[in-house]
Amino acid sequence: MIAGLLGFLVESQGVQFLDAGSAILVTLDGFAAQIREQGVITEFLSDEYAAPVLALTQPGAESDRDGIHSWRFTPGTAHQTRSEANESWTGYIAAFSHIEEVSFDIHHLDEWSGERSSAVARFELLGTLEDGRPAVDRFLFRIGADSADPPLITSIELLEGTRTAGDRPHFTEVGEQAGIAFEAYQYPGFAEADLKFSVYAYAPAGIAATDLNDDGFADLFIPDGIESKLFRNRQDGTFEDITDVSGLGGLSGVQVAIAADYDNDGDRDFFIARSFQPDQLFRNDGGGFVDVTATAGFDSDCCTTVAAWADYDLDGDLDLYLGRYLDPREDFPESFYAANGKPNQLYRNDGPGRGFTNVTEEAGVGHGRLCLGVAFGDYDGDGDPDIYVANDYGRNALFQNRGDGTFEDVGVAAGTLAYGAGMNATFGDYDNDGLLDIYVTNIRSKYTWFADAPMVRRYLLHALLDGTWMSEYPRYFEILREWDGTFVEAFEQMASGNNLLRNRGDGTFEDRTWQSSVNPPGWYWGAVMADFDNDGWKDIYAANGWIYEALGTELEMDFLTSVVSEQDLFAQGALFDMETFGDRSWHGYERNRHLRNCADGTFEEIGWASGSDLIRNSRGVAVADFWNRGVLDVAVAAHEDHHALLRNEVGQTRNWIAVELRGVASNRDAVGARVTIEANGRRQMREVSLGDGYASQSTLRQHFGLDADTHVETLSIFWPKTGLTDTFTNVAANQIVQMIEGESEWTTRPIGASTPPE
Repeated sequence: MIAGLLGFLVESQGVQFLDAGSAILVTLDGFAAQIREQGVITEFLSDEYAAPVLALTQPGAESDRDGIHSWRFTPGTAHQTRSEANESWTGYIAAFSHIEEVSFDIHHLDEWSGERSSAVARFELLGTLEDGRPAVDRFLFRIGADSADPPLITSIELLEGTRTAGDRPHFTEVGEQAGIAFEAYQYPGFAEADLKFSVYAYAPAGIAATDLNDDGFADLFIPDGIESKLFRNRQDGTFEDITDVSGLGGLSGVQVAIAADYDNDGDRDFFIARSFQPDQLFRNDGGGFVDVTATAGFDSDCCTTVAAWADYDLDGDLDLYLGRYLDPREDFPESFYAANGKPNQLYRNDGPGRGFTNVTEEAGVGHGRLCLGVAFGDYDGDGDPDIYVANDYGRNALFQNRGDGTFEDVGVAAGTLAYGAGMNATFGDYDNDGLLDIYVTNIRSKYTWFADAPMVRRYLLHALLDGTWMSEYPRYFEILREWDGTFVEAFEQMASGNNLLRNRGDGTFEDRTWQSSVNPPGWYWGAVMADFDNDGWKDIYAANGWIYEALGTELEMDFLTSVVSEQDLFAQGALFDMETFGDRSWHGYERNRHLRNCADGTFEEIGWASGSDLIRNSRGVAVADFWNRGVLDVAVAAHEDHHALLRNEVGQTRNWIAVELRGVASNRDAVGARVTIEANGRRQMREVSLGDGYASQSTLRQHFGLDADTHVETLSIFWPKTGLTDTFTNVAANQIVQMIEGESEWTTRPIGASTPPE
């Protein structure tokens, strides 16, 4: 009887919580619509309204850099009435000549019973100021509401607020002019296969930026469902489609393509994974690509989603790690914390002509979860590459290289579990302390309040009521064993979005996600850390979006409600049946995010203000200096949309240096090598990696912004196989230097020889 009473209490509180949050959202959605139409908002305010002055028309100037102006809003101290609050909002709206988007999202629901409710809500407005500048306002409000149907707002308290406006674009989209903006198509095999996990069809779309012919200019390979394309950089601002003549024609359903000189012969080869077909290896023989899969030794099946190359055993050639998902024809995620994926695979390179050996089992890196992101990086600084694995529906893994051919998953001890829907893993030193940090992309729902205690308790209850407890509860206990916190905190972690894990230097990481502001709401895929403005600090660019159907629709709340209270449908895979979605979007029409490093441990999102926030249903992301101008441009692969190429407009105002490496004893691509520079007392470090950005790869050339510094005092290169370091002094800025392992002289690439498209 006590158990029944407790269950009734949990269910009733959960329902009351859900009803209260849903009701407030109805009011906030109407409020946002009125703001967007620049209408009157008094109809949403209660006659009993009383709250501190909002002061929305009086932001205080905070910073101005590269034409991006930032302000911070501070709340007033006196109280406002309903009419005074309306005047504040009217004055605020009048500051914009055009309003593009307005949204309210509930972050937390603080009070939900009785006559009143209270929520912490996130507000975002994208528009154009009266002076013509694009601007985005972001506020965090505490909002009180009464019990009317729908509720009326009784108070709005400003907790924090910022405005970011731009004088000029930092990027210009030139994909069409460059000739790479063909439309991506979904693989027909998905429709023909009658998928059990049908939403899987919306995932694939990587991109690879690589210099295939060693002419100093980055080329592009773009996977596609119908026919993937290989583009050669013409060096005149455009790209030439050489797919058919290259030997890579007719490749459909490509998930990922990663180029590496695996045989150390001086040109780059391609590993390619395709939906429902065996993985393939194409060797570059200097005149084109030849399929050598039959002699390569690969034995993996259809389910490779991501891949990365590195010399894990330090024998001088590149080995291959494959991240794998499940077969959507046969299975679907068994839980929100799924472990029913195909095991990842590690292939050891046995040298030219001898192929590869599958060493997954002996190395201990199988990890059968639902992998969407892998990256190699020497996080512990012991000279050999470790592996970070980002998994959908669960927890991530950090495989520490023991140096004897085996790895150990130290994710729990290192603090890198990053629970959630991991889709991309990227190593990079964001704070310039000489240590590799980790950025993981994820999903941050607009309904993060579903991770609050009443809904978590209701979820646990329905595991009993819906008959899924026998399979679900062991996972709960696993989380409690791994997680240093409460069960509710674990769920909040899962809903928190992208993660920034700061390397402490003692083998552990500190989660700096919220403090650094790197987790805007969205459904994220590929991401890169790169210094776009050449100020010496790595910024972040992240792809965003999921299923684009009818504009203005969103099915996520219905999905989450079913996840909580209809777990039997989840267990049957019914919640992933596209036919039940109709024409509703799911995180549709969301903008890519451009996070500028503020050099103080925090980031500022400047996409709308800087012109880089594409709405392109983006997936893969790769960076390269495509026209050798001394700046990093961004290539973006889209899903069922046109691919994009963002030309950098901001970095040329500052100095820079770029370093190309060639291994001799180490692998020829120098993957795993570290470049450290010191200029004017400031130190920066880069490690050469090959394969991240969600099924993508960026340039192997290591780019450093130098701001106003005109030379590098010391430049050192640590080579992975030998452990030796080459050091150079007094290297002038604004050049591309080519350095060969063990040699004391360097050569340079010409710069400014190519003009980007207008």
